[in-house]
Amino acid sequence: MACLTMRKAVSSITAIVLLIIATVAIASLLYIWSSGYLSTQTSQIGKPPTTIVIDEGNVAGSTLTLYIRNMGSTSVTVKDFYLISTSGKVIKLEPAIASIKPSEGIWGGDVWVVKPNTLELVRAVKGLIVSDKFTDPNPAVWDDAYVDYNNAWSHIYYDPDGLKLLSISDDDWAVRGLITMSQIINLQNLPVVIEVDLQKTNYNVPYGDAAGSPFAACLYLSPNKNPNPYYATPWFAAKLYPRAYPSRTEAQLVTRSARVELKTLYTWYSAPNTQPRGIFLLIFNETNKVYYYFWRDSRTGKPYASGSWASTGLSQVFSSGQLYVYLTIDNTVTESSRKVHVRYIQVYRGTELTVKGLQPGWVVQLIKDSEVVAEKVATGNSVTFDLLDIIIDKGMPIDAIKVITYEKEGGGWTIEPGEVKAVKLDISNVPPGLYTVKAVAEDGSVAVYHVKIKW
Repeated sequence: MACLTMRKAVSSITAIVLLIIATVAIASLLYIWSSGYLSTQTSQIGKPPTTIVIDEGNVAGSTLTLYIRNMGSTSVTVKDFYLISTSGKVIKLEPAIASIKPSEGIWGGDVWVVKPNTLELVRAVKGLIVSDKFTDPNPAVWDDAYVDYNNAWSHIYYDPDGLKLLSISDDDWAVRGLITMSQIINLQNLPVVIEVDLQKTNYNVPYGDAAGSPFAACLYLSPNKNPNPYYATPWFAAKLYPRAYPSRTEAQLVTRSARVELKTLYTWYSAPNTQPRGIFLLIFNETNKVYYYFWRDSRTGKPYASGSWASTGLSQVFSSGQLYVYLTIDNTVTESSRKVHVRYIQVYRGTELTVKGLQPGWVVQLIKDSEVVAEKVATGNSVTFDLLDIIIDKGMPIDAIKVITYEKEGGGWTIEPGEVKAVKLDISNVPPGLYTVKAVAEDGSVAVYHVKIKW
């Protein structure tokens, strides 16, 4: 009986001791937890945590698109992205870039669209009407047999330097040249830009005096066809035209309707070994008026002359609708042939270029001769460039368009609270397989997603 009483006493003491130990342990844990919690809360005062999640991801071509949501209460910038393979290999991803460098170039009047998934750049509206350097015949555009008025001898040559037109008069004025197969310009559908490079050479010219010799290099615009464009009234023309007393050649803008009206841009006077050359940049973006930029002898530096001009004949050409384009040599030479050289002609639909299918923050660059000549940051789904300064300074076409699909200033993608932003990443060099995508924000927030890449 005594032993039983003693066992009960020991068990009671043990229970009390265990209860005390448990109470102390719980109190210690509560203290540690509450201290840590308070410390954490104190460190976050005034700086609520930001959290990013990847709602969705998809692969199209060489582009991985992630739709990242900001679940926090402040903006966050996501800058670094990684792919982790099933074997543990880590690949750092770079922002996707859309770019295009078409063989025929990029022209004023073009509209380009970035396809949302593949980031392919496609031309939705074509600005180019015609561009020719005349290295070979182009019967789809030009008829080189029609314009042949009163010639005793006529020849047309195409070579690496451009178009050569030769002509000799069978008494009185003679004309030789090209005309477009169809009416390719409509000045009622503004804007229109024309650039042409004309030269009178000293081929078969006594003393090489082309400036004082009676033949002309001409560009005509007219709604009518005639073997001699002078009679295809009304017309507008840019000319290197001979004048007498004193002998000279003038760079002119000319119109003919009921009468001839002209504006002289430059004069070359008679002298040995002259070869007058003029480059005319003509911009029609206002009814019944032409804006002109003119270079003498070479297209370098600033234009020698610029301004605007209107005339009765030009108004009639505007109101005529569709127009033919002529390139000719006009002359009164009967002793020997004379030669005109046309290096190129360009006709396109305006001085603006638009890129669509963008996201705010994307950077669009225009590139010519490996140089970025214009850059804009998208604030909406499109940007428009005014190319006039580039056209005057460097000429057309633009070589390439480059679209950088991240916010250049921040170097990543800034996402506002509650916002979902599509992030485009380049996976062109990633082997096929299953991957975990890891997105890391500047504040340390991390989001992961699983994707399958296949080619």
